[in-house]
Parts: sequence; structure tokens; C-alpha cells
Amino acid sequence: MIDQHPTSFAGIQPTPAWAFEQYESIRERLPSASARQAQPRLVDSLAPLMSEFDAFVFDAFGVLNTGPSVIPGALDRLARLQADNKTVLVLSNAATASHPALAIKYQHMGFDLDEETVISSRWLLEQHLRQTPNPGIWGVIAPEKSQPETLPLPNNSTRTVRADVDEATLDGLDGFIFLSSEGWNETLQHRLTNSLTRRPRPVKVANPDLVAPRGDLLTLEPGYFSHLAATATGASLEFFGKPFATAFEAALARLPGIDPARVLMVGDTLHTDILGGQAAGMSTLLVTRHGALQGMDIQNCIRRSGIYPDFMTPSI
Repeated sequence: MIDQHPTSFAGIQPTPAWAFEQYESIRERLPSASARQAQPRLVDSLAPLMSEFDAFVFDAFGVLNTGPSVIPGALDRLARLQADNKTVLVLSNAATASHPALAIKYQHMGFDLDEETVISSRWLLEQHLRQTPNPGIWGVIAPEKSQPETLPLPNNSTRTVRADVDEATLDGLDGFIFLSSEGWNETLQHRLTNSLTRRPRPVKVANPDLVAPRGDLLTLEPGYFSHLAATATGASLEFFGKPFATAFEAALARLPGIDPARVLMVGDTLHTDILGGQAAGMSTLLVTRHGALQGMDIQNCIRRSGIYPDFMTPSI
């Protein structure tokens, strides 16, 4: 199946440098950085850290895979951790696929993971929807393959937002759930912005990422379009995923009895994986070769952002 996540928007083709500046521009909406400003310890891989921690929480894109391709060495690294009886979790901002489908995706790639060891931002959203009243009719931004009808909302309370939606239909909705940016474009963004300008309503964002690495490209994700709409309209955003606290609380809840400092959060993005992990009290490892900071002056990014990982490596 052809991936339809946008790789450009309004003349913009996202690059790591552009994405870094975008994350910096929304810092007021993200958790605060810790006061720690020590230079990260450089390691060649995750190997020298395996004995230092009791549990490992991995971001997916840019650490384990780029799009459908597994990053070399990732399968072996997770298998070795599991063979050493280390607890391994994946904490992903993926929301296009249902949670069961995401677990199956990683199994097909060869990872020994299941629904208990994968925590997706879509799963976090669904837990919220089960526990919180959400009256009214909600527009779900997602392709058909995302199975938006499986969201735990009352019957007939969702409408899928597709390419042919008009502004009158959008105006009749009481809120929006942004599951996936697949198929999203300038026309749809313009219609959504116009509708939210006329009547601001809440937007629940299942994937807070601005970009995601897919091979040699960065795709634009729901976080980018949601921030763009909120800046233009004042719409209220609610996020489910990294760097926000609920994502890390869910991971730590699956690691009972383990001190968060003995948990290593492994990710490729300073503003999501590292920032959120630090805020949760975890130790952090920044991976630089394959993800959102590929080709950047990493030390300069760390200084500018004020987000200092404990460790840094090209690849796990």
C-alpha cells in the first residue's frame, strides 16, 4: 500500500533543520526542560548501557525503523536485551494504525513485541475516550484504513473527515480528532482553519509529532497541522503521546517497582523523546543517525534547545 503522508505543504518540504525550528517555535506548548546542562556521554551504541539500566523504552521511527524498513542492528539489540531479561517497551506516537495493527506491524518486522509491550499514542487516546465524556459529534481526520469507526465513542457520534468534506459539514461538528495526516493537504487545512475560526472547538491530537522520518524523507504529521490551526484560530489542543506526561506515565505503569532513573528512554528527537523522558524522571539516550536530527550539528541543537540527553549515540 502506497504511503500518503504529506512530504510537502504550502511550498515547504520539511528538513531536519526546518523541523528543529518548528519545535522551537512551539516550546511554550511543550513540557519544560530540566535544569540539567551537562554534556551527554557519547557511546558507540546501546551496548555499554545494557547493564546500567533495568528497563528500556524505545521510540520507533528513527530508532527501530524508518517507515517500513528496519534500521540495521535494531532487531538484534532488542533481542539481546530481552535475552538478558531486561524489560523492553516501545512508546510510539503512531496513530494511523489501530493499536493491535501496530503491534502486528512490528511482529512482521521481526520484533518480539505485542500489545502489552507497545504503547501507541492512539491507544492513549482510546483510553481517554473510554474514561472521559465526549458529547457531540466528532470529526475524525484519518484514512479509511485507520478504522476510525473503532474509536470508543457512542454510536453515530463520529464523522470521518475525507478529501471531499466541505466547510458546512465541518461547521456542524463539535470537535475534531486528528488521528493521521495521510491524505491531508492545503485545501483541507484551509477548510479546517476557516471552520475553527468561525467557531473554535477542541482538537484531540493522537500524534503530536511534527515530522516523522521515512527513509530519506520527513513526512508532516498531525502535530504540525494541529499547531498550525491552533496558532491561526486559538483552538484548544489536547495531545496524546510524547512529550506529554500521559505517555510516559503509561510506560512507567508497565514497569512497577522500577525507579524511573533506572529506565532508559531511547529516541531520536530532542523535543519529544528526550524532553518527555526527562520530565518523567527517566534517563535518556539520543540517537542521531537515522531520525529527525539526521545531518544536524547535534551539539548546537542541544545548546539551543536546552534539552540535554544523558547519553548520545549514532545508532542503537
